Amino acid sequence: MTPAPLRIGILGASRIAENAMIKPATATGHRLVAVAARSPERARAYAAQHGIERVVDSYAELISDPEVDVVYNALPNSLHGPWNLAAVQAGKHVLTEKPFSSNAVEARAVAEAARVSGVT
Repeated sequence: MTPAPLRIGILGASRIAENAMIKPATATGHRLVAVAARSPERARAYAAQHGIERVVDSYAELISDPEVDVVYNALPNSLHGPWNLAAVQAGKHVLTEKPFSSNAVEARAVAEAARVSGVT
């Protein structure tokens, strides 16, 4: 039995996401279900260019979306920790660009929240 494809949401319409997430996800049969970006226009263009199913209005909406299993965080470095924390608290697995937090305190908070939520 083949496992169901992962349903991936992308935080940020970044260039790095293409090689780090979009190409691998597409090549392995996973779904790119949503993207959120600071600019709705940029998010719409990004979704169209990369075959992402839909655009959501905010980062919070993406991480609370029940159709998203995994959040890929390609936001600026200073936003990694807070949005990684929010995603794991929402029960989402997270893949993130480095660094995954801004400092040790933030890193411990994200790691503990992931442990409590049972996500990676």
